[in-house]
Amino acid sequence: MLLSFTGLAQAYDYDQRWYISPTIGAAVSDASNLDNGPMGQISIGRSIAKYQGFELEGGYSGLTVSNLPAKNRYGRGVLGANFLQYLGPESFAIRPYILGNLNGHYINFLGEHQGGIGYGIGGGAFINLTRSLDLRADARYNVDAVRDRGGALQRSNFYVWTAGLGIRYKFGADPLDEDGDGVPDSLDKCPHTPHGVQVDANGCPPDSDHDGVPDYLDKCPNTPAGAPVDANGCPLDSDHDGVPDYLDKCPNTARGVAVGPDGCPLPPVDSDGDGVPDNLDKCPNTPRGQKVGPDGCPLDSDGDGIPDDQDECPNTPAGAKVLPNGCALKGDCRKPRPGEQVDEHGCALEHSFILKGVKFEFDSDRLTPAAKEILNQVAATLQAYPDIKVDLEGHTDSIGSDAYNMGLSEKRAISVKNYLTSSGVNGKRMNPVGYGKTRPIDTNETETGRENNRRVELRVID
Repeated sequence: MLLSFTGLAQAYDYDQRWYISPTIGAAVSDASNLDNGPMGQISIGRSIAKYQGFELEGGYSGLTVSNLPAKNRYGRGVLGANFLQYLGPESFAIRPYILGNLNGHYINFLGEHQGGIGYGIGGGAFINLTRSLDLRADARYNVDAVRDRGGALQRSNFYVWTAGLGIRYKFGADPLDEDGDGVPDSLDKCPHTPHGVQVDANGCPPDSDHDGVPDYLDKCPNTPAGAPVDANGCPLDSDHDGVPDYLDKCPNTARGVAVGPDGCPLPPVDSDGDGVPDNLDKCPNTPRGQKVGPDGCPLDSDGDGIPDDQDECPNTPAGAKVLPNGCALKGDCRKPRPGEQVDEHGCALEHSFILKGVKFEFDSDRLTPAAKEILNQVAATLQAYPDIKVDLEGHTDSIGSDAYNMGLSEKRAISVKNYLTSSGVNGKRMNPVGYGKTRPIDTNETETGRENNRRVELRVID
């Protein structure tokens, strides 16, 4: 069916659909007393050219004649054909026409029944409601010729005016609206609109933001005027930085570079201040002052898990288990402290290691939770060297008597041994020793110095 209507639209420039048109109205005689009565007719027709139409029509009217009994009313039945000449194109909302009629009729009047040939002329208009429905106004002057005169009928012609209102309904799809959008092809500037899409008076889909992409396809329907868009109606973003071209002041930004609202690269952000921008930093929360590599992670030259700036043995052999200070219990080289003796390689002669962070509760030998975490690592290192024996040395600052400090430092050394023993280290390998305040490594005149002197050391003895 679609193909057939498409073919019609291509072959003809007028609507060839058949229609039916019922009309009701009144008939008035051409006599001075204006005898009148009801009239009804029905037409079936179609256009036969751009401005011409043809109809087959049947109708009946009955006039009440003055001064005669009602049974003597003038009745006329008509069956004929109409030729219509339109005075405007189909696009007119009100399309006037003139009409010529030729008919065969049957007259019943004054007890006589006569037939004959008649004709009529007139005009009217179709008033468009939809592409398939019109209102119709029609008026005609009709001449009814009587075939046989004689008897009561003394005249050969009777003259009747008829006027009526009706409708016209066209059957089938509109062949002059190929895309079925309600706008005839002659007016449709977008004749191939998909079915069901809303259109304007020109037959084109609305484009609210005037970007050239109709609303039904536009995924960005509120694009600012003048902004270049893609096939989806969205603003172009040539460098894919999230800023559309019409706002982008740096339209050729490299992929992956963070940009601001204007599309230009932002200054590198270095949240942890290690000199490596966040977008390249694999360790974005490095403590302030920590030395890092190009990836933003703390430098660990010997790969022992201890950053170089905390590692007292920065060249530990690969795979060696180390203490929290980065030193293995044997075969390693510790950086000397001020005043310590060194060997020919510049390594400290004494194999003693400060267990930094191993602290106790105030004026007590009870380990803090943080100290226990450190001693867990010390225990693991000791277990990796089962043949090595060590001294566990306790040291204090200068505050308090010699005897008190000596006793407190010994208690603290014993507390460390007990914790390491409970962590799986053989107690026979560890010798707790208290030195009190006799072996300071810093001044006791400052709080920082005293803090350094309050320490636990692990010294390899075998």
